[in-house]
Amino acid sequence: MNIWLAMLSGLSFGFIIAAPVGPMSLLCMNRTLKSGFTAGLATGAGIALADAFYALVTVASFRVVNDFTTTYALPLRLLGSLFLGYLGLKALWPGPAKAEPVTAAVRSGNIYSLSSACLLTLANPATLLSFMALAASLGQSISASLFLPAGIALGSFAWWLLLSGLIALIRGRLSGSFSRFLSLGTAIILVLFSLYGSFTVLSTYWGQYGEDRPRFLF
Repeated sequence: MNIWLAMLSGLSFGFIIAAPVGPMSLLCMNRTLKSGFTAGLATGAGIALADAFYALVTVASFRVVNDFTTTYALPLRLLGSLFLGYLGLKALWPGPAKAEPVTAAVRSGNIYSLSSACLLTLANPATLLSFMALAASLGQSISASLFLPAGIALGSFAWWLLLSGLIALIRGRLSGSFSRFLSLGTAIILVLFSLYGSFTVLSTYWGQYGEDRPRFLF
């Protein structure tokens, strides 16, 4: 009974936590609009992998990882914001196309989409905190089950599969110019999210430490 409860709890939580429109949703939409369904799905798979990792950390009580993300929360958030800005600028100015076989380009592009989305999600310690809050609310028997992170991964992936499929379907019905306009709009919003995230981190940092700030950041 606890196995199914852990799996269903993970499925629902993974889906719900992935669903709100934010930087990762915009990144998935942008890549789907520019490169198609597989690029968007690879991005979502990377996010789901990071969600599964943080959920596994919560279940297994990996104190080293938890302490690291807590101690370096601000630098990680800053790196994540800067990386998000890089991805937004890269989407705005993709650069000259390289002459390589189409299948190789698609394969390497999907690997990059997956790995970059995974790293970007891992750079957000708030994900770990949300899973810790979920585990605390479910009780010891369910929160200690490995079926909980498995359910979270499946629930998160289900949302990204749905989102990528919907955007790919819309993309096929849009004119090329309007599709490029939407892609440009999502890229600009990604850059704005990056600027806002960086400003928030720096404001928090100066507010907390002021002149007594630790030297590992500045």
